[in-house]
Amino acid sequence: MPAYADNYALISISTLKYEPSPAQPGKYLHLYLNVENVGTANANNLIVVLEPNYPFYLDESENATRNIGVLEPSKNALIDYKIRVAGDAVEGDNELKLRYSTDGNTWIEKKITITIHTLDANLAVKNFKSESAIPGKATTLKIAIKNEADSYLRDINLKLDLSNVPFAPLNQTEEKRIYHMESGEEKTAEFNLLVLPDADSEPYKIPLEISYYDSVGQKYEKTNYITITVSSKPDIIINLDKSTLLTANQQGEITLDVVNRGLTKIKFLTVSLEESDNYELLSPSTIYIGNLEPDDYNTIDFKLYINSDAREIPLKFVLNYRDNNNVAYNEEKTVNLRLYDEKELKKYNFVSENYTIYIVAIIIIIIIIYLKFRKKK
Repeated sequence: MPAYADNYALISISTLKYEPSPAQPGKYLHLYLNVENVGTANANNLIVVLEPNYPFYLDESENATRNIGVLEPSKNALIDYKIRVAGDAVEGDNELKLRYSTDGNTWIEKKITITIHTLDANLAVKNFKSESAIPGKATTLKIAIKNEADSYLRDINLKLDLSNVPFAPLNQTEEKRIYHMESGEEKTAEFNLLVLPDADSEPYKIPLEISYYDSVGQKYEKTNYITITVSSKPDIIINLDKSTLLTANQQGEITLDVVNRGLTKIKFLTVSLEESDNYELLSPSTIYIGNLEPDDYNTIDFKLYINSDAREIPLKFVLNYRDNNNVAYNEEKTVNLRLYDEKELKKYNFVSENYTIYIVAIIIIIIIIYLKFRKKK
């Protein structure tokens, strides 16, 4: 309210502007004031003093006092201040106090309203996690969000963009809506998803589209990214394809099929045959296969000398590899090598009887009979 100074000088102080408007926490505020004498007499010793209190401060280099001196009727003076706004200032209207005097004895107080507004009313994704994501199975994705603004947020919409990833919403849409969150409040949104059966075992980056309004009705939109890793337990089998080793005390070669019957790609696969008293290895004990796609196989060969009379020789293999997500595995597999005796070899036609000696003997007998018959003639 205007006040009358001595001799009827009337001082009016008004805000021309402040920048930025609204003011922002943790930033400087430039305040411009118009000081005008609307009375009929001089204001001879006009002084204006800014008295900031929280959330406003003046740097040490900024003087709070402005000595205007003589201000004639219908004249005005422009003054300005550089004011620091506290970083934790609360959004909304805040009062800035100043006082002025025309004689140094009588002081009149004035309050100026400054609106503070956070530049970015931030809604933060604090964390996210999902259950095991296996092709053809359901998984639950949980996304935790926090209102980091100084005031409430409303009409919060979270939408998963599933257009380029092997996931589909299960029994619900890919959107979640939260109507209101107070400052500092945290909430969790849950999405039920189906992992498509043909999903490869690898990480998938999913866009999360976020929109919301702050307390003054300003709309915000942004896109964050979350990651779901699809994984499937590897499934490798080793089968004996063929063998030239049929009996003991024999040298030969075995051929094995290494089959990937799982849903994930196998990488850096090595197969090692362990040593045993039942045989001697005549070839390298470790074979590097490398990559093996799902529903694919590779053949490997080992040369052995069997020095055991056992009817069945266990061949123990060690497999080292990584899946498509670079998880390391070490597995042991056993393949039994069957050996046969002479009777079984003939029974299963692994060998045929040798009739050559009989044929030769018959030929010799025929020749002898022929020669004797010829001499008699």
